[in-house]
Amino acid sequence: MIITRRPLLLGAAAAGLMAANAYAQSASDFMGEWHGALDLGSQRLRLRLVVAEGPTATLYSVDQGNGAIPVQSTAISNGELTLTIPVISASYRGRLDNGRIEGQFTQGGTLPLVFTREEVGAAAGPEALTQQSLAAMRAEAGAPAFAAAARNRDGRAINYADGLRALGRPEQVTTSDLWHIGSITKSMTATLVARCVEAGEISWDDTIGSVMGGVIPDMRAQYRDVTFRHLLSHRAGLVSNLEWSEILSFQRENPDPRQERIQYARLGLTRDPAGPKGEHFEYSNTGYVIAGAMLEQKLGASWETLIRQRVFDPLGMASAGFGAPGTPGAYDQPVGHGPGILAVAAGNRGSEVAPYPPGGAITDNVAALGPAGRVHTSFTDLFKFLDAHRDRTSFLRRETWDTLHTPPFGGPYAMGLAQRSGALWHNGSNTLWYAEVLIDPARGISAIAATNDGRPEIMGRPVGAALVGAAQAVA
Repeated sequence: MIITRRPLLLGAAAAGLMAANAYAQSASDFMGEWHGALDLGSQRLRLRLVVAEGPTATLYSVDQGNGAIPVQSTAISNGELTLTIPVISASYRGRLDNGRIEGQFTQGGTLPLVFTREEVGAAAGPEALTQQSLAAMRAEAGAPAFAAAARNRDGRAINYADGLRALGRPEQVTTSDLWHIGSITKSMTATLVARCVEAGEISWDDTIGSVMGGVIPDMRAQYRDVTFRHLLSHRAGLVSNLEWSEILSFQRENPDPRQERIQYARLGLTRDPAGPKGEHFEYSNTGYVIAGAMLEQKLGASWETLIRQRVFDPLGMASAGFGAPGTPGAYDQPVGHGPGILAVAAGNRGSEVAPYPPGGAITDNVAALGPAGRVHTSFTDLFKFLDAHRDRTSFLRRETWDTLHTPPFGGPYAMGLAQRSGALWHNGSNTLWYAEVLIDPARGISAIAATNDGRPEIMGRPVGAALVGAAQAVA
């Protein structure tokens, strides 16, 4: 089964401290100020940790405005520090050893994080990406193919691709190929909502209860006053995903998935909330499916029809489509790769990943998940979308761009895009592909990087490095 992966986001929020439980005799060794850095591939985030009596702790994101991130609980026991940070759905566990706290930071995925007493300097500027360096990144990562591109508003651009469309096949990827972009689709769904708001057909403050109450009368009361603003910023209190057994009941391909989206929405809206709306951040594919279903109820057409008519066609994105790109049997586009039960059947015994070509049983998320992560497109057409956001073109009014790019309930996540050091960023994976995009209005840069290997825990860092290197090449 394929599920869109959640992005790894580190957010800043207002300070808040709560004491925790165990307080061992070695706790005094943890007291004071510590410094570390998270290597996200596309960004290196410096962190400052202050541990005080209690014990309590405060975490600061130095490169995100030095904002304090609330640590809900702090525990010190047997030389080990444990932090629980629910506001960003994260935790940290580290052991004190020779004056260093060596541990793991978990937020969707897990990354190593070492704290020392010495302040961490700013990261050196990234090297500009070249065709040769992209090829080296792909080879080191062990991916079938990598592609990366960037351009600035002055017209300078790069576009590189390296590797195979499918393992075991001779076809090479090209710079005009189509790539599956996973959860980057969410920024497109949010933009579609914005277009419909400007047309006067819906409101940002339309509620699930008022729109979906007639078709889902048994939804939980906590969701009835949840709005588009909550859904698009992952602040609706909804769970991230349905259970595997529930998702298996939906079709992989469906030319008109509107009824299935209502069924999917009902499953999400009849279970307990993950947290209070507005306050709790929970990256939720379910929320975006519900947003798509609300559009369908209000406008009487499928999300696929609406996004093509209101976003793709006006921007000239002719290559944009849904599901895995390519013609079955032709290998005319990159093929998604991932581990799984089909590895041996695909003729790749011993390989870590196997190709899952179009026409097979597993190629993408179920059709109902379209609004959350099911778009493919060429880089050329994706730039038309990214550049509209970067330059705040007449595609939307200025105040609407402000709404899309501003987190409505605090934190770093706006509407389908996350704020990151003055820029906007998102990633996406359906577990067979992985991609990242960057929109940097201050520098006038848009950048894309992608691979047809859907292991975010392995591909996130090299693809992120390719993204930053591509941006640097046109800076």
